[in-house]
Amino acid sequence: MVAGRYSKNKRNRAWARIGVVALTLAALSWVTTAGANDVATGLSAGESTPMLERALVEGLQDVRRGKLDEAHERMDRLVERQPDFRLAHLIRGDMWLAQATGLDRFGQGLADGEHADDLLLEARARWRRYRRSPPPRALPEGLLKVPDVAPSVLVVDLDQNRLFVFERRADGLTQTRDFYVSIGKNGSEKRVEGDERTPVGYYLVSGYLAGETLPDLYGTGAFPLTYPNGWDRLQGRTGSGIWIHGTESTTYSRPPRSSRGCVTLSNQDFEALMQAVEIRETPVLVASGLEWVPEARAHRRGRQLEARVEAWRRAWESRDTPRYLAFYSDQFRTQGMDRSRFGAYKKSVNAGKSYIRVRLEEMGIYGYPGEPDLVVVDFVQHYESDTFKASTRKHQYWRREPTGWRIVFEERV
Repeated sequence: MVAGRYSKNKRNRAWARIGVVALTLAALSWVTTAGANDVATGLSAGESTPMLERALVEGLQDVRRGKLDEAHERMDRLVERQPDFRLAHLIRGDMWLAQATGLDRFGQGLADGEHADDLLLEARARWRRYRRSPPPRALPEGLLKVPDVAPSVLVVDLDQNRLFVFERRADGLTQTRDFYVSIGKNGSEKRVEGDERTPVGYYLVSGYLAGETLPDLYGTGAFPLTYPNGWDRLQGRTGSGIWIHGTESTTYSRPPRSSRGCVTLSNQDFEALMQAVEIRETPVLVASGLEWVPEARAHRRGRQLEARVEAWRRAWESRDTPRYLAFYSDQFRTQGMDRSRFGAYKKSVNAGKSYIRVRLEEMGIYGYPGEPDLVVVDFVQHYESDTFKASTRKHQYWRREPTGWRIVFEERV
């Protein structure tokens, strides 16, 4: 605290003016809400909370509590440490303007009103992280079973502009970090090339592109995702080049909706994310809003679905074609075949085999984002018969129908 920054009268006048800041920031839901809680609980999240963002939120808390000296001091240190953090500069400038002449609106000192609106949206997104922290020992409902070979899972909540990192620990998956992210200019649910939306679905990190090989727009590096996957193509979705990547060198962070469809985060956060990602092994769930459920509930549902997949595997080994086909939906599609053609093909194959053995490894089961009655099962399949032997990675899509879970689509990946 800087002693004597304000006299008592000046402090009162400054607080009267800063009250205008408070009224403006009421749009962020932290000042005028009756019984609003402090963010102390959120700020105790330790290493999972980016340090610069924490400092920003604590500065806003100081304003809310009327601790103007502390707020000024904190924001001064923040912009000194991260000079390209535009949101921090704006809030710091508004505080000084309120003290000097009064303030009528958020970002009044900016000539570009639209730019101020973007920064207000960023402030909202960053604050929500502390108002709506996930419950302890909870998982996004889509994480039903994660294979041991996957060291981490990335879960993106597009509605909250947040990327959550889950890493494998001795006691299971643990949320270790989370980051503010920007998404497509037109929001989520990508459908066609050029719509500037971020897709919703299940993907894998397919590679890594170093920053020095890319235009400055992509920052310190990029992780391409496997969009469009087979399910996207089946639904007629088009487009390409959906990445998780950093930010241009002149900017610390972007507004919440500012990309052409990619998920972007600060270069510092991208470098931290690099430590958790393994190419082709790190799943990425991209959702428009997350429902967090108790860990035990997610695991229980995962075991139920795993048992269903195991019953399908045994039916395949039995070479009993009707029993095997009972696991497939009437709407099933694969490799240009519908269920009828697929059934005829399998009947012909089974007739020529004296035995079939199928072994499944590295199985992951994930609720498909945006489709509550659809799950994707990711596994390595080892097939052996008296005439053929092969191993392949497969994605199966199971849908809950009135008669139970059935396979509606499968693809080799």
